[in-house]
Amino acid sequence: MPGVLEEPDVIVVGAGPAGSTAARDLAAAGLAVLLLDKDPFPRDKPCAGGLTRRALANLGFELPAEVVRERCRAFRAVWGDKVQEVVLPEPYAVTVDRCDFDRVLVEKAQAEGAIFCPGEAVLGVETGQGRVTVRTTRRRLCAPLVIGADGVPSRVAAALGERRVPAAPCLSAEVPLPGSEGGARRLHGTLETHWGMFRWGYAWVFPKGNHASVGLGSWDGAKVNLKALWGEFLASLGYPPAVPRGHLVPLGGGRRRRSGDGILLVGDAAGFADPVTGEGIFYAVLSAHLAAETVLTLKRRGLPYTSHYLRGYEEACAKAFGRDLAWALALNRLARRCPRLWQKALFGSPVCFRQGLEVACGRKTYRELAFWALRRLPHLLS
Repeated sequence: MPGVLEEPDVIVVGAGPAGSTAARDLAAAGLAVLLLDKDPFPRDKPCAGGLTRRALANLGFELPAEVVRERCRAFRAVWGDKVQEVVLPEPYAVTVDRCDFDRVLVEKAQAEGAIFCPGEAVLGVETGQGRVTVRTTRRRLCAPLVIGADGVPSRVAAALGERRVPAAPCLSAEVPLPGSEGGARRLHGTLETHWGMFRWGYAWVFPKGNHASVGLGSWDGAKVNLKALWGEFLASLGYPPAVPRGHLVPLGGGRRRRSGDGILLVGDAAGFADPVTGEGIFYAVLSAHLAAETVLTLKRRGLPYTSHYLRGYEEACAKAFGRDLAWALALNRLARRCPRLWQKALFGSPVCFRQGLEVACGRKTYRELAFWALRRLPHLLS
């Protein structure tokens, strides 16, 4: 097998945004990195494909223009006959097809020296005697460190004894826009969400030129038959039938072990995703950078990859975004308990609506948003 690295310094499991970013950072610093993914590449992945401004700022490189499907300045929310829309002077997000986006990330990692092995699924991970053993569909590998970027559920997380992270079930598909003129024009540069189909969650329509990523996601923990709602939602938009694929988006903000002897978890595998909006790529990329920084710091100091020393990664994540995700989770729980209050906040006031968008733009934290909202709670309850 060409390019096989049998004794790597680090094995990264999963070649999504988190895994490829961690592999790139570590390989750039001179480590021998093996990047595994269970799927052959190129591959599509169920995902809305929206990258916020803060996600783009953390990539570490300029996203090639040919990968960007649309630059979005507008955000629209629809609840029955109620519509809120904000148009910003500059794009706050772009849309991408994950097939293209993930390919670019893998190529960046390979350019730094990481060895990529697509179509090699991990079957099990075991720790002991200062090394981690990874059993795949092709072979057994050993390394001092394994980084789990293998989503929900994660086999690497299972090696830490972690149960599956709480997650929101979602359905999504890439859907051609009918009559390419009207549909594409209505959505051009606009991320659109639809609310009220279930207690807490939303549907999305993210434009990508002549097609759109359409999806449903339930964030409230209740059992929702998304498949039963799927056809009805597409028909309500005048879109042709499409076969959706299911995926899970972790509900970030909760307590979870993300490091252990010879193991780090990043991105979805670590449970890092926004429990209000479902945004995950920002946290995937940032947690990967922090994981690489932790590993390289320990290597420079000659310290082992033990649970004690790798705990610094968890502290770095908590400082960078973990506490803010906890505030987001508190807002999620409030919305689940008081859906009408959420409806009134989101659709009753353009000011409230715009404040929420400030978080996606990276100009406001969830903590700041929560305190801003608390000061206006009497008005919302009236």
